[in-house]
Parts: sequence; C-alpha cells; structure tokens
Amino acid sequence: MIYLLDTNVVAEITTRPKPAPAVVAWARSVPATGLYLSVITIAEIEAGIAQTADLVRRAAFERALDGIRDDCSARIAAIGEREALAHLSLHRKLKSAGTSIDPPDALIAATALANGWTLVSRNIKHLARTGVLLLNPWEFGG
Repeated sequence: MIYLLDTNVVAEITTRPKPAPAVVAWARSVPATGLYLSVITIAEIEAGIAQTADLVRRAAFERALDGIRDDCSARIAAIGEREALAHLSLHRKLKSAGTSIDPPDALIAATALANGWTLVSRNIKHLARTGVLLLNPWEFGG
C-alpha cells in the first residue's frame, strides 16, 4: 500500500520537539518505501520555512527539509497529466456540490486519487468530501 503524506504529518514527524506518539508509531509501522510526498507538500514546507522569522528555527527546518528530500527523493510525486485531470475532476465535483477546498489540499488529494493511494492527514473532515481514501495517524492504535 502507498501512503501520500499530507504536510501536517510530515511536519509532525520531522520538526515537532515532541511529536504525537500515535503518529510516530504509525510512521514506524509502515515500510519507508510506502511513504510518498507530493511536490505540493515540499512547496508548502518551503513556504513555511520562508515565513519563519527565527533564524535558528529556520535553519533547523531547512535541515529537516534537506533530510526529507534525501530520504524521499525517489518518492516525491510530481503533478503530471493524470494528477492534473484528477484535480480538474475533483474541482468540478466540489463546485457542483457547492463546496471547495484550498488549492494545495485539492492538488494533494488529486495526486492520491489519481494513483490509488491513501492520503494520510489530520484534516480528515476537510478532505473527506474529495472522496480520497484517508487515514488519520493521530488516531493510530498501534
């Protein structure tokens, strides 16, 4: 099984001084080869780093991102034609239902949908209307 990690999961396991034990336990229970990131997640992390005023924290976040890129270099999913078409379909579905989600989340969800992957996030309620398979590692029982 392939899991696409949302930005909140990546931040939890890489930069939090005391990450949630359930999230750490879940991440350790899955083979690293099954954990993927979206290019959108990388961009969101870059944006967060750029907004960090504390230079010590910024440097720590940059090191964490470098580590993520090294560890996941072969498992960073790009937005190709299949993902773009899934995004278009998702946008139409949400628009016809009179709802929406922010574009980065929609692109991450579309990536998971296009590839048949499970999206791992804390934002279950927010992402549920996309129809993507979801897993909340904060609720992991080990």
